[in-house]
Amino acid sequence: MIKVLLVEDNDVDAQLTQDLLSEWSIDEFQITRAKTLGEGLTLLSRERFDAVLLDLSLPDAFGLPTVRQVHATSPTIPVVVLSGVSDQSLALQAVQQGAQDYLVKGQGHPELLARAVRYAIERKRSEERLTYLAQYDHLTGLVNRSLFRDRLVQAMARSKRLQQPIGLMLLDLDRFKAVNDTFGHDMGDELLKAVSERLKTCVREVDTVARMGGDEFTIILEGVCSEQNILVVAKRITESIAAPFELKGHNISIGVSIGITIYPHDDHPVDELLKHADTAMYRAKQQGGSAFHLHEISGTHSVNILP
Repeated sequence: MIKVLLVEDNDVDAQLTQDLLSEWSIDEFQITRAKTLGEGLTLLSRERFDAVLLDLSLPDAFGLPTVRQVHATSPTIPVVVLSGVSDQSLALQAVQQGAQDYLVKGQGHPELLARAVRYAIERKRSEERLTYLAQYDHLTGLVNRSLFRDRLVQAMARSKRLQQPIGLMLLDLDRFKAVNDTFGHDMGDELLKAVSERLKTCVREVDTVARMGGDEFTIILEGVCSEQNILVVAKRITESIAAPFELKGHNISIGVSIGITIYPHDDHPVDELLKHADTAMYRAKQQGGSAFHLHEISGTHSVNILP
């Protein structure tokens, strides 16, 4: 059963749309009607729908802003515009604003409308899948390098605006190559997934854990109160990763080296911040691993702590 929200104020047009879908398959579509955009947005916030059929001329909204409002409120819901105007330019703009299709009311066979709804749902799923693949690591499900940079830029802007520091961590696994060499890359992949799960348990939901590639990870800690809070998280992570992993009947022991810098105390652009965290991480490696090191800024102190 496909649940469709029909946002249409005209009773005749609404009945025509429902009749077309019923004529195609009375059991395939469950239609809920809203007569205004406000009513439709309220329903979208309360119930789950598979698609929206949207009129562009409503008592409380008109034209392309109607599409934008639905898309802003429910970005994952596919939208098919139903218009009384056959306008190629308007149709193209509607799709550019987030709609999956544009149909003229009363035109075409029942199959056309039913197919448009089904195809809109599939296109939206494909869009979401492509977006996911572009932003998340396929192995671990963590944020990837590209999305991480976007989040870091946004976090830096919030940090300045709210006057709250953020902690940036760069993590590199110790002895990971030995695991790959001894047990094979499949085991290495399983270890990376297990490490990812442990890292997520060490931070809050508002924080970002990303995989940069290979056995390198990054973490953004937002809204931290002090340097000490960041070091507490770093210690938690080193202790968590140091605990043996039980994978496919083997106990595997590794460690993690963490480089840390704090923004805006370390007030530099993204690439410079990452370079500072990377340098600090190598300092931690030089301590034998399973350690963390705070980037040294002139006039401040540096910290190396083994758990």
